[in-house]
This record gives sequence, C-alpha cells and structure tokens, in this order.
Amino acid sequence: MRGGNTQRTQYLGPKLSNVTPQTPDRPIQPSGRDGAEGRRSERPTGPRTTRGKSKETNVYLRRRLLAISVVVLLGILALVPAAFMQSSGASERTLPIDSNNAGPDTVLAEVAGTAVSSPVRPEDVKGLGYHPEGKSLTEMSPRGKNLSGNPLLGLFANDATPERIQYYLMDPASRLGPVTGALDVGAEAGTAVYAPVTGTVTAIRPDPVLKENANVVEIKPAENPNVRVSISLIQDINSEVGPKTPVTAGITELGSVADSAKVLRPQLADYTSDTGNHVTVSASQTS
Repeated sequence: MRGGNTQRTQYLGPKLSNVTPQTPDRPIQPSGRDGAEGRRSERPTGPRTTRGKSKETNVYLRRRLLAISVVVLLGILALVPAAFMQSSGASERTLPIDSNNAGPDTVLAEVAGTAVSSPVRPEDVKGLGYHPEGKSLTEMSPRGKNLSGNPLLGLFANDATPERIQYYLMDPASRLGPVTGALDVGAEAGTAVYAPVTGTVTAIRPDPVLKENANVVEIKPAENPNVRVSISLIQDINSEVGPKTPVTAGITELGSVADSAKVLRPQLADYTSDTGNHVTVSASQTS
C-alpha cells in the first residue's frame, strides 16, 4: 500500500489549485514589494517630467533675478561717488550760466506770464538762489537745473536750457511766502545792474536793508500791467532812470550792485565761493 501511494503521489505531482492560470491578456504580476515597484514603474512619467521642468525653470528665473539685482546694486554703488563729486563740485562753480550761449536778456524765470531776465550780465553772475520773502510775493517759475535736488537724481537731470542755467533753492530761514518768491542774483559789488523786464519804472525808494546806501527800483512790465517787479540792493542809480522812465530788459542800466556784505553776511555766500553780494528780484500783483 505504501508503495502504491508513493507511485500515486509521483503521478499526481503538485496540486494544480495553487497555480495561477496565465493568460495572454493579463501577465503574472509579482506579489509583495517587488510587485508594487513593478506597478509603479508602469505609471506614466509625463507629470513627473513636467514638474521637473517647472522646477528647473523656477531655479533659472531666480538665478536671473539675482544676477540682475547684483548688476543694479553695483550700478547704484558706482553712481554714489559720482553724485557726491557732483554735489561737492557744484559750490565751486563760479558761473551758473553758460555765457557762451547766453545773451544779455537771458530769461531766468517767469512770473504771472512775464519773463524775468537776468539783471546782471551772464558772464558776471556768481550765483542764483531762490528763497521766500513774504506772503505778498508772487511765486516764480525758475528755468534751468535745481542744484539743491537729490544728487543721484541730478545725475540724470537735463539742464533743459541752452544757457545751462543752474540755481539753488535756499534755506527758507523762517521766512514766509513761496519758496521761489525772491531771486538773489549774485555778482561783485559795483557790477552793472540792468532792467529784468521791459516796461515802465513806477517807483524808486530806499532799500529797507541798506537804507541810504541802496535803493529798490520798481517796474511795471509791458507784458502784464497788473504785476510789479522789484529789484533791490541797487546803488548809484542811473541819473537817466526815474519814475515813468521806459526800460528795456537786458538793455537799460539801472545802477550797480551794492556792497551788502559790508553790513551783513548774505545768505547766497553759503552757495557760492565769494562774499555773496547780489541784487534781489521779486514780483507782486496789484490786483
């Protein structure tokens, strides 16, 4: 019997119930961990490739932005010394107007539709500085380049005038009124002073600062009869100039620059390389 059973077992072989049938449509999948890895290897690789490209793009963009930032920073650092050189050199300039391109009637500003010419010949001007001088004065619109602005911005500023006019907005020093209400035109004492507008002289009176040593000449512009333009700190008034005298901008001589530096320290001296002597031009409206 034992021998017969052995022969039967050898004949029957392993049990067929534990064998997974194979079909052409569904190949056998490995079980366990190896099976899971096999299934993962069959997943589409498209999304993973897209995420990889996106990550590489972001890294590239960050590197480009970093490179651009470094270049901009280096450019700013390079401009800072130039800005300080420009601001320090501005005070050393003796001629704020390019006299090679400026005529005797060079317009420095405009007020109430009236052009205000330089009361001093361009080659004799030592400095130009605006400041407040009372609420009754009318604000002027300066021409040229403001040297009191940001030095960095000044590197890119355009003079905007062929005469290369350069001026300062001086410290208000507790004075009221518009910041460009009065214009100090610097020149050496004794320099000839000319009418800044074309019109008619309406008054000549003692200057309130120097009193008997200087005068104020008031002119009614032909361009706007409702405006009065005043030029102060003038000495040695021209004998041919008086009330009702017609004057021409840049042509009619009114007198000469008074030596105000003997009595006080002119504020313009803080912005020029000389004593700061000057005449002051301002305007007000009659109605």
